[in-house]
Amino acid sequence: MELRSIIIDDEVKLQDLLEIKLNQHCEGVKVVGKVGNAKDGYQVITELKPHLVFLDIQMPEETGLEMLSRFDQIDFEIIFVTGYNEYALQALKVSAVDYILKPVENGDLVTAVEKARQRISTRTKLERFEVLKHNLENDNEKDAKIVIPGAKFYQHLDVSSIIHCEGWQKYTKIYHSAGKEIVSSYNIGVFKDLFKSYTSFHIPHKSHLVNFKHIKSYDREGIITMSNGNVVPVSRRKKADFLHRLKGMN
Repeated sequence: MELRSIIIDDEVKLQDLLEIKLNQHCEGVKVVGKVGNAKDGYQVITELKPHLVFLDIQMPEETGLEMLSRFDQIDFEIIFVTGYNEYALQALKVSAVDYILKPVENGDLVTAVEKARQRISTRTKLERFEVLKHNLENDNEKDAKIVIPGAKFYQHLDVSSIIHCEGWQKYTKIYHSAGKEIVSSYNIGVFKDLFKSYTSFHIPHKSHLVNFKHIKSYDREGIITMSNGNVVPVSRRKKADFLHRLKGMN
């Protein structure tokens, strides 16, 4: 399947370089439009109806996100090409929307395009974008949402509802207060990375990630009891750090 693509970036040299890289390294991607601002970007997307949009976030007059908010429905995939701040990158990762950093590396571009190609076959685009927009507009941890990639579908949760995560073989079990636990196709390391900027989450053991707001009790034997009744061990190496954080949360 040929992917009709549009590049929206106020750096003309980057537009041209990105098109060259796509032609050289991403078979089946055809650039059908290149524009340098959000106003023209909105118009060309509306007219050409691309499968894939490479979008800068920070542009004069109107940002890429402001432009996207003008669409009633997002029926195309988005890859952000950005030098944006750490929080925004965290929000993009958590929301399962791709980004590549400037200057664009060939390997990152190929990986992002292939993931976008796979996502085009799904029907979860609008939901993922809405969660992305929510995360970027709300830097308050209690209001944040996360998209959990499962084996067959994506499920979105309030971050505050997550009780703990447990590494399970090559997968991760996510226990939350909104219903039955979710088994994600991502390993525990991915979730440790996704939640590293959230102050209420902590790693007490290599196979576990806990939300301090859902800790019910901790005993001297090194066992945490969570609000759902599950128990989580604290490793000896991480005990001192865990106790320090626990006292700080009280």
